[in-house]
Amino acid sequence: MVTRDTDRAGARRRAAPWLIAAVLLSAVAGSAGLAQLRPGRRTERASDCTKCHAEVGRDVAVRHAPLARGECGACHKPHGLRGALRLVRDEPDLCLECHDGDALGLGAAHVHPDATRCSSCHDPHGSAHPAMLVAARDALCLTCHEDQRPAEGAHPPRDASCTTCHAPHGAAQERLLRQPEAPLCGTCHDGAASGFAAAHGRPVGDIACSACHRPHGAPRPALLPRAAHPVMDCASCHDLAEAGAAPSSVCLACHETPTAPAGGSAHPPVTGGECLTCHAPHVSRTSGLLVAPQRELCTRCHADVGDALAARAAHEPAALCTNCHGGHVGASAHLLDQAPRAVCVTCHEDPAETNAAGAFVHPPAEADCIDCHAPHGSNVAGVLVADQTTLCASCHPEQGPQSGLPVLHAPVTAGRCSACHEPHAGARPLLRAEGADLCRTCHDALFVAAEPLSRHAPFDDGDCALCHVPHGSRQPALLAAPQLELCATCHDVATSAPDGGSIHDPAAAGDCTACHQPHASRLASQLRAPVRELCGDCHGELARRLGQEVPHMPAAETDGCTTCHRPHVARQRALLSEPLADTCLSCHDGDSRAFRDRHLGYGGQGLDCVSCHDPHASQVAGLMLPRLHPPFETGECNACHPGAGEGQR
Repeated sequence: MVTRDTDRAGARRRAAPWLIAAVLLSAVAGSAGLAQLRPGRRTERASDCTKCHAEVGRDVAVRHAPLARGECGACHKPHGLRGALRLVRDEPDLCLECHDGDALGLGAAHVHPDATRCSSCHDPHGSAHPAMLVAARDALCLTCHEDQRPAEGAHPPRDASCTTCHAPHGAAQERLLRQPEAPLCGTCHDGAASGFAAAHGRPVGDIACSACHRPHGAPRPALLPRAAHPVMDCASCHDLAEAGAAPSSVCLACHETPTAPAGGSAHPPVTGGECLTCHAPHVSRTSGLLVAPQRELCTRCHADVGDALAARAAHEPAALCTNCHGGHVGASAHLLDQAPRAVCVTCHEDPAETNAAGAFVHPPAEADCIDCHAPHGSNVAGVLVADQTTLCASCHPEQGPQSGLPVLHAPVTAGRCSACHEPHAGARPLLRAEGADLCRTCHDALFVAAEPLSRHAPFDDGDCALCHVPHGSRQPALLAAPQLELCATCHDVATSAPDGGSIHDPAAAGDCTACHQPHASRLASQLRAPVRELCGDCHGELARRLGQEVPHMPAAETDGCTTCHRPHVARQRALLSEPLADTCLSCHDGDSRAFRDRHLGYGGQGLDCVSCHDPHASQVAGLMLPRLHPPFETGECNACHPGAGEGQR
């Protein structure tokens, strides 16, 4: 009989393999201690790991002791995912179960950065090198410390082994030195020996050896770097110092006193006699015996220069300060070798000299470059002291956003004056190109689209400035004047209706571009669309009727509207070209018998046609108005007009 309990037990047995797999997967994924091995196969409990993993520790001079004893389980858990075996503990805790961390120096004041990642230097199974190193000792060190490999003049212990002087894991001294510097060097160099004393000329026990000698290698004898004090007779300087001479007096015993010329400048440490603020007394990694590379050294006092050099637009030559400045004195202010502009044109072409004859030079370009450019660096392109909007407006406030004009040219809004103007020199007014050639740099699509079309004469001539202003305007599209006023400078179009006449609403509003394209069109008179379609944009109800009712033939034609109406102004109402009757009689013969028969014998002159007829379209024959006088609708004209025959409508 299957009970609830046996059913539960069966469910647990069925779920067990999946549960175990999930637990193993979770444990492996969360462990930092995975040892990647060749995928193996399921083995019997008593089998040797190396039957599957034969390559582990094979053909090595030094095997890890647990591996040599066949104790893989000392480090690895026996189960894991296919292709990965988990360590029983993470590094370095696993290694420190057998190795004494204090003896290795892991508890020292200074520890190797990778000391807690044992396998970064040691092979966990075995190696051809002592201490199971993954490479020969010095080659291993140089994988990270390549900068310590001297090109010439290597220190013999460095050639022997890095660990002659350095502890591999940790030490009480900086740089992992095995001893303090003096006793460490003394293990090979006897300071009491006569040769040692003769080489130095005086006791040097109180001076760090590395103050003069490079510990790994150097190009000059005695491990001296190229930048070394030319007089290496210690006594020549130290005797003066011990006699009470100030450091600057010691230096000036050999070096000429720096003196600024008239109108020049001197470096404050020079005038203060503080030579050692900038210079090392013995040796240096930097030319001129500087205590640090120029940029690092100078920015210790000139932090603002450091900030500028770190800006997005840094002046590259400024990274080496003496490209522009004297180290001790300068012929101009700020230790400059020359006046600021003269310094700049030693690298940059002088706008006043390199442009074609007659070229216009921007006045600031003839003055100090630093009026516009930051000498060291800036967050603005071109190393400018401010964004172009602010900088240019300092002289041209009427042209930028400060002008208060509501419509600005896009480059002006974006603060890109140099999109159109040469900043230093060029043709007046410093434009990068002439007329339409300049406008095409941004508006080329407009010019390309207009090539096959009928073009407005100023546009065709490339005279954009005839209609547009370049910087800002009170009119839309940067127009030089209101549309009606602007267009009237070339086009003789009345701007007001005569007495008793009428004016087209767009013309009255000065909105010429409501009907005309300003640059180019495929239609005559630069119209935006064919006449009937264009008129229908405003007269929508009439356009609907022309499409659904019987149209008046002129109104049905593409250009039919202008058969009867003028486009701008007219002496008649409704923009009619002629008085109403004359307009109708230009097509209808008002003196014909047929016309008189239909109009009670009256001729066309003097009739008010639209009192009966719709001039555009109608659903009633004869373009009659939709609401008819009943006698007229039934042809009973004589009801009102005595003597008129019946049926004459």
